[in-house]
Amino acid sequence: MGRFEDHSVSIIIPVKDEWVLTRECVARILQHTKCKQIQIILINNGSQEKPPPFLLKHPLITWIHNQWNRGFASATNQGLRAATGDYLVCLNNDTRPGPRWLAQLIQALQESPQCGMVGPVSNRVIPEQKIQVPSLDSKVDIDLFTKEYNQTDSSKWRKSNRLSGFCLVFPRSIYEEIGEMDERYGLGTYEDDDYSYRVRKAGFDCVVAGDTYLHHYGSQSFQRRPYQEFKKLLKQNRAYFIRKWGISPPGEREGE
Repeated sequence: MGRFEDHSVSIIIPVKDEWVLTRECVARILQHTKCKQIQIILINNGSQEKPPPFLLKHPLITWIHNQWNRGFASATNQGLRAATGDYLVCLNNDTRPGPRWLAQLIQALQESPQCGMVGPVSNRVIPEQKIQVPSLDSKVDIDLFTKEYNQTDSSKWRKSNRLSGFCLVFPRSIYEEIGEMDERYGLGTYEDDDYSYRVRKAGFDCVVAGDTYLHHYGSQSFQRRPYQEFKKLLKQNRAYFIRKWGISPPGEREGE
């Protein structure tokens, strides 16, 4: 497969009115992603606020503008169709990438032919990927912790029944085999459980890269929604998953 530095990556980020966080996320990607070619795809998912000039004018950013919020799966699919990279990354804009954040994830894919999709550990995420972190009261604290934590160690890679959609990494070949995300999950939740299940159903492993930490500020878009509305969405999408596959999702949405 060759070194990470010799490959191209497409990083797909849906955004709705969180441009300060998005600008920070993109800046960190540019600082800490050392590979042959980076394509950052921003899907403006019905934002009311105008994106900052830094993002609008950046040569490495491909833009997709939606007039309304099409939901996570639909926006991500738009990005996947526009992606040109050897490796594809579905990333939340409320994350803070640090040193080796992507190189180590792709290394897990390269060193295990059965690994079809990989995700990092984090502070705010599903239980399978959650780790206890010290009190990180500032961006300096976050960056120091990330730098110290992200030391390549394949003994910390482990299989999982599912991966959180806050950061999913997979080779183009998986996308070509598995296809797009199921847009019937609407605004979001359980589309990542669904995609993880399809990856495993095709005979590949979902792997948690326990040596790679990615800080997650946590569901900024959903936090703006009333709790009852979010709870209803969870219930509807869980029921849809069960109808579709005839099984319960492998885990609940605790700890996000």
